[in-house]
Amino acid sequence: MLVFCRLLDWRFSLTEDAAHLLLFESSRQEPGKKITLTDYTSRATENRTVFYLAAPSRTLAEASPYYESLKSKQQEVLFCYEPYDELVLMQLQQFKGFKLVSVEKDMRDDKAANDLTNLGKDSLIFWDKKRIPKSDDSLKRSEINDLSSWIKNKLSGKVASVNATSRLENHPCVITVEEMAAARHFIRTQSHGLPEDRRYSILQPQFEINPRHPIIKKLHKLMTSDPELGELLAKQVSVPRFIHLNSLNMPITPENGFNT
Repeated sequence: MLVFCRLLDWRFSLTEDAAHLLLFESSRQEPGKKITLTDYTSRATENRTVFYLAAPSRTLAEASPYYESLKSKQQEVLFCYEPYDELVLMQLQQFKGFKLVSVEKDMRDDKAANDLTNLGKDSLIFWDKKRIPKSDDSLKRSEINDLSSWIKNKLSGKVASVNATSRLENHPCVITVEEMAAARHFIRTQSHGLPEDRRYSILQPQFEINPRHPIIKKLHKLMTSDPELGELLAKQVSVPRFIHLNSLNMPITPENGFNT
């Protein structure tokens, strides 16, 4: 893929003829087997969207909270391992009438999964546009609001917003950034020397929490019972999620509390 990118003249838009040359691993294929965009679109029946996820390896891709959000829907996802893979797809934008969308952007843009007006009076009961019976497994809506405000305050300067999401099952939280490919490219090529707070200001990270996860429920309790320990937990639980941003050279240091 990197060789392919270097052969392209970036002053011109990519063409679908060139896009036929692209090869990616797919979540529906065994490791090492690659497919084309044509292969993907030929079996996409429910929607005209090609989903892709950037990660250093298949192992990390399949273990990521971003992939989890679509895996439960049995949605096929292309894995982008090289730094320029996602840039190519982002610039291409569409292929044979199919939109090319990163999994991170799809999660960030899924407003229904974050909209508390769709929730019941008490528990979080909205999931994939279906109603789920009220359960004690989730924080209540008022608790979600209180915790979200508290986390945003404790992670001040590092997150633009904190929301609950119904798209996570096994992960406590996730961080999304608008147009991750463009953000990575900007950080790699233009942000050298920028102070840390300026980088976060540009990226506008969105912190999304899973109100059913034991860690998030524990964090809600610590918010009032032991605020100091709660703040430490909030920073520590965000570390693996900021590691995803650390591929953008985002600092994780003892000085800012993001040390493991």
